[in-house]
Amino acid sequence: MKHKVLSWKISLFVIFCAFLSLPLEESFGYPVGSNSWHLNSPLQARINADLVCKVHVLSIRREGVIESNLWPGAPNVSRMIASAKVLSVIKGKCAQVIDIQFHYPQDGTMQWGDPPWLIYTELKEGETCLVFLKESEPYYILDRINSKARVEPKTIDYNLGDIPNLRLLAEFLAGCNSDNEMVKLQAVEELGYLGEAMIQELRPFKGQKELFQRVAFALGRAKDALSKTRSCEDLVIKNVSVISSFQVDDSPGIEGPLELLRMNPSDFDPNDSLKKYGIRDFCISSLQLRLLQTMDSTTRRAVVNLTDGSVIWREDGRPDIYRGVRDFNYAEFFKQALDCEAVRENDDMRSAIANVIWIRCEKESLPEMVRLLDDENQYVRFVAVGSLMKYTGGGPERGGWEEFKKTEKEYVQYWKKWWKENKEQFNALETTENGPD
Repeated sequence: MKHKVLSWKISLFVIFCAFLSLPLEESFGYPVGSNSWHLNSPLQARINADLVCKVHVLSIRREGVIESNLWPGAPNVSRMIASAKVLSVIKGKCAQVIDIQFHYPQDGTMQWGDPPWLIYTELKEGETCLVFLKESEPYYILDRINSKARVEPKTIDYNLGDIPNLRLLAEFLAGCNSDNEMVKLQAVEELGYLGEAMIQELRPFKGQKELFQRVAFALGRAKDALSKTRSCEDLVIKNVSVISSFQVDDSPGIEGPLELLRMNPSDFDPNDSLKKYGIRDFCISSLQLRLLQTMDSTTRRAVVNLTDGSVIWREDGRPDIYRGVRDFNYAEFFKQALDCEAVRENDDMRSAIANVIWIRCEKESLPEMVRLLDDENQYVRFVAVGSLMKYTGGGPERGGWEEFKKTEKEYVQYWKKWWKENKEQFNALETTENGPD
């Protein structure tokens, strides 16, 4: 929870900094790449939107001023009304032409101190996009930040199914084939979010055979699409595809993720990302951290059989469900990942690795559990001790985090001694299982 809260605060700060650094516009257009990223379309459709539809913006007019009460001295904004033709509906019902309210700076230009979400929710004449709207009278309202997605072409066949997530998936599958880098990037990112949502839906849909089969088939389509975009020449699209693959339970193999961790952050730094995409989040250092945190989060869910919806159990004799992405060699990956300079220099990356090692609790990761006992970060050492206790089922009884901070030395010394006494047995077992060198 601590890391999630910190990540949320950092995201807000990055959005604000991105806003301040973007070029100022004098029209109702927006800088390239400035509308919403990290949309999480299934979440927005389920929780925050009354109407989700694809629209073609016909015209835009200014209709009064809204006085801002967000903070003392915050600038007022113009109420803009976009008249839009509805091309298709993902969720809800509406007329063929609707009016959408959004906000824009009062004088028509972006100024220092304007609310940062203004550039994320504006519309422009002639554009086609997916919008996530709130119902209101007399207009629909385009909500702040997470409310708009890049899509193309204008019309597609919703042949995967009629529920919102399957229609969204059809849109973003089409986006994966786009020649527009912005559309393609958002598409591969959204396939990851949709994969997460569909995996969660599979078990509840288990009793609805036809719907279960449709969702399982659609998940397979998402895996196929990401398998192709992982070979993309574009650096960012390629690595976001790798990250999304973990979300849809599709192993990208260890080479792609290791290649990302071994990259030099200066090759595409936060300023490069800001210049190209309007936010800093697609720089190499951010993608490296995001990869490992996604691996952490995806080991906390149950893996479901796409044939019958049953939970998959471990095959190593341990009484636990399988955690993580099937056919991905976590032990070998982390063995090499811990030697990467980016990982050695980042506490959050090593914390994510330690979490996954603890959750999966594999014999093959015992050397890495012991290695992390010497980590410079106390939380990582805490998790390493917990991993060894979990694997062996023994050791000195450990209290919580506060207790560990007081008596850490005792725990670490115990497990170092234990490893010294059992290392040869582990190596002999490894040699027996893998064959002689």
